[in-house]
Amino acid sequence: MNNPWSEMSDSPPYILKNDSREIEVFNKKYQRTDYTIHPELIPEPYIGNLNSEIVLLNLNPGFSKENAMEHETPYFKSILLDNLTHKNISFPFYYLNPKLSHVRGASWWIIKLRSLITIYGLENVANRILCIEYFPYHSKKYRNVGRILESQEYSFYLLRQAIQAQKLIIIMRSRKIWEEAVPILTKYKKAFALTNPQNVYVTKNNCPSGFPFIENVFAKR
Repeated sequence: MNNPWSEMSDSPPYILKNDSREIEVFNKKYQRTDYTIHPELIPEPYIGNLNSEIVLLNLNPGFSKENAMEHETPYFKSILLDNLTHKNISFPFYYLNPKLSHVRGASWWIIKLRSLITIYGLENVANRILCIEYFPYHSKKYRNVGRILESQEYSFYLLRQAIQAQKLIIIMRSRKIWEEAVPILTKYKKAFALTNPQNVYVTKNNCPSGFPFIENVFAKR
């Protein structure tokens, strides 16, 4: 499947052409609410290297007022755009890059992955984990736009590819809608949901069945 994000503009609004109509209608209905989709921010449908052995499934990238300024910072902007087209970057899971420690998303992800970082190190984790978001665009809170967008279909394709490659899947949030989108996930034996999807720390206590598999991944050279 072709990557639709190769068509992403390098200036706002950061909305794919084939997604624009639904998002425009949605934003008119939910303007100035927590559900508003923010086209001034570069989408983050996934974070990390496609070759990563562990795939996290999340809901959607969040929003804060500081994000817009951060996304237009040349260094961070170039990484965000390179990530969309799967270019090789140092620290593929870029929120673990020490050069981006000032970015708001960095503190969120470091907390959620702290258990792994403490055991295996920042760079090792950054190269072993890919996160796929169910919905690629930024909003403070997620709400269904009414139909599956073309851009989402690519994310679902990446998940099916990961399953075919027998990768480890950790469902952080929204198991039901992920399984509806990719039904094969329901029977996939290497998929594990966090015990508490409201508190998405990737730890042994929050992922007791899946954590031994995580340890096995990191045990590989």
